[in-house]
Amino acid sequence: MRRIVAVLILALLLAIPSAHAADAVSGVVAQERIDLFLASREMLLRERQPDHMRVGLVMANLNSGSFMDVGVKAEPNLNASGTVRLVTETFYLREDNTLAGFASLKILPFADKSPIPFYFGAGAGYVKGLKYQLFAGVEVTKNFFAEVRYMNPPGGIGGKGLVLATGFQLTY
Repeated sequence: MRRIVAVLILALLLAIPSAHAADAVSGVVAQERIDLFLASREMLLRERQPDHMRVGLVMANLNSGSFMDVGVKAEPNLNASGTVRLVTETFYLREDNTLAGFASLKILPFADKSPIPFYFGAGAGYVKGLKYQLFAGVEVTKNFFAEVRYMNPPGGIGGKGLVLATGFQLTY
């Protein structure tokens, strides 16, 4: 009987420090979980905010020739919700060995509500003379877009003024 009591007392003495250690470890783990939860919540809030700026590469056939013209673009927000943007683009026209540029206003009417955001806009620029453009497009993903542009003729597909464009953009 003494042996059983001694073994129980010994087991109890060994269990008490390990229980205290488990409480201390669980307190540290609980704090780490709270910190992780708060950090993920902050990341989610940042992800839902509209981008301040987009920069990217654009490929379009601005001339009536067969070459694709490569350009760069920058899109800063003009309002807090990110639905109105100023688009500035500069293209290198390979056939003419010159530059072309546009400044446009872009509107994303359902930026937060649509699974694939679409947009439209209008602008003016210089491609072998002053041109205006009307465009509509979709943001296939956050980094890729495709659009159709109408530019006052001559140029475009079949001389009709339609220009296809696609590109890659980085957001921040």
